[in-house]
Amino acid sequence: MKPCEVNYWFGKRRSHADNMPQWAQDMMSEIKKTNAGITKYREETKTEIMRCKEEIEKGRKESKAEMEKWAKSVEDNTKAQFELLREEVRLISETTISLANEMEARKKEVDDTLNDQSDSITSMETKLKEMEKEMLKLRRRSEDLEARSRRNNIRIVGVREGAETGKKPPEFIAGLLKEKLGLSVTPTLDRAHRTLGARRDGAGAPPRAFVVRCHYYIEKEILKKAREMERTPEGRSGQIHIFPDYTQEVNNKRAAFKEARSLLRTCGGVRYGLRYPATLVITPEGGQTKTFESPKDAMEFIKKTLNPG
Repeated sequence: MKPCEVNYWFGKRRSHADNMPQWAQDMMSEIKKTNAGITKYREETKTEIMRCKEEIEKGRKESKAEMEKWAKSVEDNTKAQFELLREEVRLISETTISLANEMEARKKEVDDTLNDQSDSITSMETKLKEMEKEMLKLRRRSEDLEARSRRNNIRIVGVREGAETGKKPPEFIAGLLKEKLGLSVTPTLDRAHRTLGARRDGAGAPPRAFVVRCHYYIEKEILKKAREMERTPEGRSGQIHIFPDYTQEVNNKRAAFKEARSLLRTCGGVRYGLRYPATLVITPEGGQTKTFESPKDAMEFIKKTLNPG
């Protein structure tokens, strides 16, 4: 029952209170006290609710103000940071443009330098080719001069080490050539000496060759006799062989045909020889003469055409 209803009920029936028993009156008194307490509690609760509402509203306003203040601070910081970032971007952009311009200028400078260097290199290559041609010409001339200086020279291989002991080498070689080649007169020799190197007295070691310079141009006759006799016994020393004294370059070129000449020796009826400085001439039996300056070409021709044994 609501308090207002209780008051109404008690007010309507006030006239009958005197007729109630004592316990009912006591109960009515307790109900009134309880109703008064409830009314007081309601008022206090209402007051407390109002106070809470005011505090909540105050807190809301304070929070809103704090949020607005924080939002403004964030906005200000964001603007400041954005301005700072924009300034940094501007500085980076300007620096990049400056570097790009510098690199472009440097690139142009490098391109110009490279063009100059390219022209210089082209000029140097042209001069180098001319120098190579000139060097080749000088080398050939030097080779020719050296070969001409050796025209009167011959090499004698197979003379026993020490055979010339006690004699002058030119006189010893002159007598040897006259005796072994059956010459009518003793050849006049300007010089004769062993090739450079240590003396070879060991068992099985080949003796050093003699390099001989003839005073007159008679080595053709000597070489012709040597070719006719091919090998000439020389007393106790075994065999001697006589060769032209070519330059080292010519010897290397002629030595390159060694394998081809070995194969030609097994081909019957084939005539061959080496022309100066290093040209292999091959004449098959009943065939046409072929000349080769390349050992490889000569080997292919021999294997395909002459059927070496």
